[in-house]
Amino acid sequence: ASDAALSRANETLERRVQERTRELVAANTALAAATAEAEAANLDKTRFIAAASHDILQPLNAARLYAASLVERQLAGPEAHLVNNLDASLQAVEEIFSALIEMSRIDAGRMEPEIEAFALAPLFDQLRVEFEPIAKSKGIALTILPARAWVKSDRRLLRRVLQNLLANAIKYTAHGGVLVGARNRGATVGIAVFDTGPGIAEADRAVIFKEFQRLNETAGGERGVGLGLSIVERICKGLGAELELKSRVGRGSMFAVHIPAAAKRSPGSDAWARTGPAPGSFEGVRVLCIDNEPAVLAGMDALLKGWNCAVETTGSAEAVILRRMGFPQLSSHWPSVILADYHLDHGTGIEAISRLRAAANNKIPAIIITADQSNDVQREIRAHGFTYLKKPIKPAALRAALAHALVQVRSFETVP
Repeated sequence: ASDAALSRANETLERRVQERTRELVAANTALAAATAEAEAANLDKTRFIAAASHDILQPLNAARLYAASLVERQLAGPEAHLVNNLDASLQAVEEIFSALIEMSRIDAGRMEPEIEAFALAPLFDQLRVEFEPIAKSKGIALTILPARAWVKSDRRLLRRVLQNLLANAIKYTAHGGVLVGARNRGATVGIAVFDTGPGIAEADRAVIFKEFQRLNETAGGERGVGLGLSIVERICKGLGAELELKSRVGRGSMFAVHIPAAAKRSPGSDAWARTGPAPGSFEGVRVLCIDNEPAVLAGMDALLKGWNCAVETTGSAEAVILRRMGFPQLSSHWPSVILADYHLDHGTGIEAISRLRAAANNKIPAIIITADQSNDVQREIRAHGFTYLKKPIKPAALRAALAHALVQVRSFETVP
């Protein structure tokens, strides 16, 4: 009798185990299906944002070019106030939209670091050119110390981190200044951004890295949606970089990024180490702009002519080549530098530049300006040795890129 009871108990236990196993398999299957559905939805969202961003950024880029051209003309009277407000509003739209695109790409796992060894000095030079006018307009001092260190990281992503940290420091510093410096600590290099802003209380230090979180006591009247530090934290995790924060309420803050140090190379081994921003005058420099959007071409024309460039605009390389074939007096006057959109009506900007270089028998320096921020496009542009700038274009970034490209030109010939 006891054997029969034990047998029945075993059978009952076995049935229960089988039932629980089937339930667990069904739950896991449902979870896998739900996860796949969520991932597919997230991928669809990312694809939609990527597709929509190109169409939205094109007119936004044209509008910013027009506004920047007006700002640089330093209009007087009530017009100056209106133009400055217009430029600030467009810049706010650009910052929010760019942040959302970046968050989408990170969340979709499309952030692919390209680790290389490079000198920090050229990166610091670019940050100085980009942020000095912003700090000056606020009446605060921006000090970027000379950098002699070499690091091993993703150049583009590290620059994005430092841009966000610098922008935040300047934005929330009402008096005093902002300082950027790098210190070699053996196996690592710490890049720090100091400010004399309001500081961050201990209890709030976790909150500031969350999306759409801003501290009311420090934000004041500054615009923004609280995405900058969230992006910084996510990029640092992707790079395996340590992010450090020190702050004292009422005294200021220090954000630092710690990345691996790299052995220094000879000065000639890195093009970026040789070429910082060149002297500011673009008098008579011939710039060819290729874009399939007439509004963008008109905006580039207005901005570049304000810098005293000789500007030629076109929708295709063929039009430029035919123009010179029809007018022999122009055949010796090819552009000093080419600015081309990536997506043209027929082919890419890279293909257009190649055709122009072949026709001119000259390796003309070139910059690709595009709203397409995909990794594949950026890799292709860098593989051809071109400078990459994203739309909407920032005048300071364009000026720095032009100076960098023109270092490759032996002389700045003027149009006769």
